[in-house]
Amino acid sequence: MNIIETIVPISIDNLKKHFTDKETFYLIDYKNSELKGKKLLTYLSNLDLPSDIKEPDLELVKEYLHSITLVNINSLENIVIDILLEYKGISKTNKYETFIIENKDIISLWSDKLDSLSIFNMYIVNSDEFKQYSQTFDKDVTKSLEGINFVSLLKQERFYLFYSKLNSNIKFYTHYFNDYMFRGKNLYEFWATSKNPMFLLTWGIVQGKGKDYIQAKINDKEIIKNVAFI
Repeated sequence: MNIIETIVPISIDNLKKHFTDKETFYLIDYKNSELKGKKLLTYLSNLDLPSDIKEPDLELVKEYLHSITLVNINSLENIVIDILLEYKGISKTNKYETFIIENKDIISLWSDKLDSLSIFNMYIVNSDEFKQYSQTFDKDVTKSLEGINFVSLLKQERFYLFYSKLNSNIKFYTHYFNDYMFRGKNLYEFWATSKNPMFLLTWGIVQGKGKDYIQAKINDKEIIKNVAFI
């Protein structure tokens, strides 16, 4: 891999290297970059180059939480995972306590959407009972793209610790669950990963395994927890 440490905007000469060597990776020197915050995220989203940000600050994390554009930034994804685990009390650190208090609304929004993916996990099973049950939850018809990068966390294996504790504000998100609103992709394309233990259970069911489990649990109000903890 050819790693180029650079500020943004990235120079034309450095951008050209991606087109001649697809293994080129850009490490963004955020501190010295001309673009900051929302402008930086929009810039990286538009370029869609393999990249990461060196030492992002919490102001950038805040912008990332509110962003309406998808980006693949490993450092930001991992910071937000840490924040969410602390927010839910899964992580016992208080590293982000002040940040969580100051940004509780958007963090809660992320947490609610991610918790609700336990419903999506049942909705995609080839079972009428599961589909019907998943739609008994309160419907949320929002089309808002704010916080859209919640789907970016799904490729991170350690994120799934998040489901060791579920909050009660679970909803059926009509558009998130059905529409191609994630840069032309649907939610399934982000959820269906080998790093997702919940999806792997679902895949087993689709393959004809676990039918007795479905029958035994379909009317059980603890079903979400049972599926989530696999």
